[in-house]
Amino acid sequence: MRRMPRLACVLIGFSLVTTSCMKLDFFKRSEPVTLAQGPRVGSFAPEIEGDDFDGVRFRLSDYRGKVVVLSFWTSW
Repeated sequence: MRRMPRLACVLIGFSLVTTSCMKLDFFKRSEPVTLAQGPRVGSFAPEIEGDDFDGVRFRLSDYRGKVVVLSFWTSW
């Protein structure tokens, strides 16, 4: 008889463990989850302050009425 590959055994074992844990309510939260509410269409964006590429402080409200592109990034 041919043996199952190790990856198949690991996947089957993982699926059995996770489905068993779900039945035991390990993954259920005791309190309801509320989603964060972002700005509504037509409302003002939240105030953002920071430094531009030249090191000069700016506020988003200084650009009200103009098109602004914000790019949030990190170097994790």
